[in-house]
Amino acid sequence: MPETATAVLLDLDGTVTDSAPGVIDSFVTAVRGLGLAEPPQSALRAVVGPPLAWTLEHIGGVAPADVERGQDLYRAHYGGGSMFNSAVFDGMRDLLVELRDAGVPVSLATSKSEEFAREILAHFELTEYFTAICGADDRGRNSDKAYVMGKALTVLRAAGADLSGAVMVGDRVHDLEGARAHGVPCVLVAWGYGTEAEHADADAVAADPRHLAALLGLPAGPKGGPVSAHGAAVGH
Repeated sequence: MPETATAVLLDLDGTVTDSAPGVIDSFVTAVRGLGLAEPPQSALRAVVGPPLAWTLEHIGGVAPADVERGQDLYRAHYGGGSMFNSAVFDGMRDLLVELRDAGVPVSLATSKSEEFAREILAHFELTEYFTAICGADDRGRNSDKAYVMGKALTVLRAAGADLSGAVMVGDRVHDLEGARAHGVPCVLVAWGYGTEAEHADADAVAADPRHLAALLGLPAGPKGGPVSAHGAAVGH
């Protein structure tokens, strides 16, 4: 982890927004629309975050040949208003303000459709805090997190961002895998939808947005300075 982040890539679902209600509702609608049984409640939390095609096949039990139809059903329901059935996690708006005020460029890097991501950020009046907004295309293609992160890094670089201390912030193993593909350290957040097993390989785990601020080297952190991986204070 860099002592101070020079650029930040942020996941959306489970990191910036608590989007589980809308995502799960649309996922269940899509699975039922294909004539399949709804997955057990214990499995549904895991549908938030990973690429939609992957969750339909591996959690919804959708046959590969039916995945595209399932995506269409999901998008129709989600785009019809379900995407706004979410909320910004407490403290994340303040963090975005602090990053902007510190001059740290931020890009969204989400496996969600970029079109939906832009609408959600606009709905919650967050667009102004992002130098770049990067996601999957409107058909759900190119949703792999490594691909999306590559796009985000390219846009940030073109905008003049210093990527020497870039950090990815997400909540699931897919965020970690994407970060590893680009040699970027990854912070996973404890308030998202990941498990302790997913957190185990992260460079750091943020307990809350104040702790995340410290991990990124912002002065508003718990002890006024950066902390190392998993919360140990850094000496000055």
